[in-house]
Amino acid sequence: MKTLNLACLLLLSIWASADPTPFRAVYQADYKGLPVSAIGIRELSQVKGNKYLFTSSAKSFFTSITEQSLFHWRDGIVPIEYQYNRKGLGKNREDRLTFNWQKNTASFDETEYNIAPGTLDKLLYQVQMREDLMATKKEVWPVMHYQIADRNRLREYEFEITGEEIIETPIGKFNTVRATRIRRDSDRITTFWMAPEYDFLLVRLKQIKDKDGFELLLKEANFNGQPVTGI
Repeated sequence: MKTLNLACLLLLSIWASADPTPFRAVYQADYKGLPVSAIGIRELSQVKGNKYLFTSSAKSFFTSITEQSLFHWRDGIVPIEYQYNRKGLGKNREDRLTFNWQKNTASFDETEYNIAPGTLDKLLYQVQMREDLMATKKEVWPVMHYQIADRNRLREYEFEITGEEIIETPIGKFNTVRATRIRRDSDRITTFWMAPEYDFLLVRLKQIKDKDGFELLLKEANFNGQPVTGI
């Protein structure tokens, strides 16, 4: 029995440290309260060696928003740089946040502050959440805590699994796990629906505060070079 348990732990360790799987997903993006629709694209690609780039963008006739996180993969996620760019209606904005792991600091604008190992950025936590869910193998869904470097300060993000649900999309139905952000100081509700079959690929995202908010729904995707289809 001890030998079997050791083998299972070794197998889980190898599986959990597997390199991230590249993907590209296209979403229908709807913004509540506005007569516009947009296209959202999320993509994870290998840049070189153990370096990866995770990009999220949304474009409409009026505006475009692009976020990207560059990170190393060393049996886990090590952030390098986060960028945010918004153009169009409203105020244009460009942010750049860098990580220095020799000093354990993050830098934004002219501000440098201390961070703990495992700190992520505002986009990269979504990759980490998928990794955490894959590691559980549904034995016990965890409450997931993340320390986030957000511009010139640190924030705490917390998520819990609130159920499982079948989501219908333009490319079929998907069995999903629903993760909801726990907020104690805001009435904004943020919910992710992710497909375990594709390493918890995002199928739907919904964020609502009062009557405002936005929603993403998967309409096309390639996972490790193969087309994604529903059940």
